[in-house]
Amino acid sequence: MNPLLLEVMLKEKRRDMLEEAKRQRLVAIYNHDNPGRRARFQLALGDFLIRLGKKLKRRYTRPLDLDGDLCRKVTTD
Repeated sequence: MNPLLLEVMLKEKRRDMLEEAKRQRLVAIYNHDNPGRRARFQLALGDFLIRLGKKLKRRYTRPLDLDGDLCRKVTTD
């Protein structure tokens, strides 16, 4: 083969390999920063369960005892 042609082919192959490596690196960064469906579902489920727990806790806890003077002040105004 012609040495000049061989060198051009090697440069082209090297350029293609560098572009592919760059593309794979970008895909890896994208996949790392964006959680999958399962992770998004778990996050939404966790938020829902926390909100549900807070609601249940508010429902079944005793209300705070108000100071007697405070009740009289509100009713007399």
